[in-house]
Amino acid sequence: MTLILIIEDNENIADSLSYFIKYLAHYDTLIANSAEVALDTLLKGVSPDLILLDVRLPGMDGIGFLARVRRNQEIRNVKVIIYTGLPESKVREALEDDNIFIDHIIQKPASPSELIRIIDNELKGGAK
Repeated sequence: MTLILIIEDNENIADSLSYFIKYLAHYDTLIANSAEVALDTLLKGVSPDLILLDVRLPGMDGIGFLARVRRNQEIRNVKVIIYTGLPESKVREALEDDNIFIDHIIQKPASPSELIRIIDNELKGGAK
C-alpha cells in the first residue's frame, strides 16, 4: 500500500490531511508532528512513497529537514511536496539558497481535490 508521511505540527491540519488522503485517495498515512520525529522515522527505515511537508515547524524547519534528507544517500530520493502557508516565492528562494529544487509547493489551505490531484501526479511519475 502507498504510504504518505505527513509532517505537520498543527494537529487539526495533520488530521484533516490524513483523513482526505486516506478516504479520498485510499493511501495509508503516517503523521509526524516535527521534522526531528520525521527524520528519526526515516532513519529507522520507514520508507514513505511521498512526504507532505510543512515549512514552519517547531525546532528544525521544513527547509532544514529537506536539506538533511537530500544529503542522506539512504533517503534522498523520497518524493516531497511542500504544503505551506508561506508565499511560494519565499519558499522557493529559501530552497534555492540550499540548492534544493522541488516541483510542488501547495499553498494552505488547498482544496482536498487539488491536494489529491497533485499527490497522485507526483506518485505516478512526477520529479523526485
